Amino acid sequence: MTSIDTSPTDPALTRTALTRTALTLEDASALTALLNRIDAADQLGEPAEEPSIRELLTMPGLDLERDTVAVRADEQITGFTVVDVHTSLDRDGRVRCQLMGGVDPAHRRQGVGAELLDWAEERAAQLAAERHPAESDAIFRVSGGRDPDVDAREDAPLTGGADVRPLLEARGYRRARSWLVMNRELPGAPLPEIERDQVRVIAPAADDAEATRLAHLAAFADHWGSAPVSPERWSIWWSSHTARRELSSIALAADGTVLAYVIAAEDKPGVLHIALVGTRPEARGKGLARAVIARSLAAAAEAGYATAELEVDAESLTGATRLYDALGFGRDAVYATFEKPVGRLV
Repeated sequence: MTSIDTSPTDPALTRTALTRTALTLEDASALTALLNRIDAADQLGEPAEEPSIRELLTMPGLDLERDTVAVRADEQITGFTVVDVHTSLDRDGRVRCQLMGGVDPAHRRQGVGAELLDWAEERAAQLAAERHPAESDAIFRVSGGRDPDVDAREDAPLTGGADVRPLLEARGYRRARSWLVMNRELPGAPLPEIERDQVRVIAPAADDAEATRLAHLAAFADHWGSAPVSPERWSIWWSSHTARRELSSIALAADGTVLAYVIAAEDKPGVLHIALVGTRPEARGKGLARAVIARSLAAAAEAGYATAELEVDAESLTGATRLYDALGFGRDAVYATFEKPVGRLV
């Protein structure tokens, strides 16, 4: 999701008459159109599809009436925000509050984004206190967009939504994490076979959903900012319209335990998106992540996919970037997450 534009009002602009209401499921088409206008203007390369937006609007735990705002100009949505407060604490015992949103490029520099961010922070604090009444530190998290190209001219306008960063910093947000987007041509260079003893590497079946979720909880328990994913939310990822289960992979122990996994999707036509990769801590160092990724890459190449892509934490403790480098992935872009600690919400 794109970052919230928090640009100050430009008095030279005349403000269009705008109304503000909650989002509804009927807004899926208009919201998709807005996100694609933002994507084109910010050169994000992440076009939105209406089915994905419908999945966002029906996300378990999201109350559209209370947790969203849409800014409207006639029949168009020109800005929006969605507040998502996790039901579980993260690994550091914090309440994770994700603030999502965006403003139409034609309506920026009019203070709309600043108003949306104000509302989102207030609602996030309220919802965090409701869901976690015991005293807990909270953290607001916002996308900081994509880093500008390193070879861009100094006077070139920022792209990727990165122009929001000075304004986020002025409001107390700081860059907390960097994410590498990496890609690989398919089929690409062949990958070596991995000795797996009695471990089977296969495509998951429908009834492997819970076993894979449990593997994910174990794999990400020591990852930055991670919080347990509920079965309801996991089912959205597992059964999303972009999910490609036949291109996903799991490594199964003899007793049926999922030791490692790849969750694959197709967000862009012809591009295999490796959405999640994980290995249980006790199974690390055995080549299982390499094995499940290799199976997914081979299956995608056989199915006619031209490219595979993924995002990885640039500071991953498990050395994931080294693994992807070794598998032939190249670094394409860098995105940032910005955070603001807000202390105890009581």
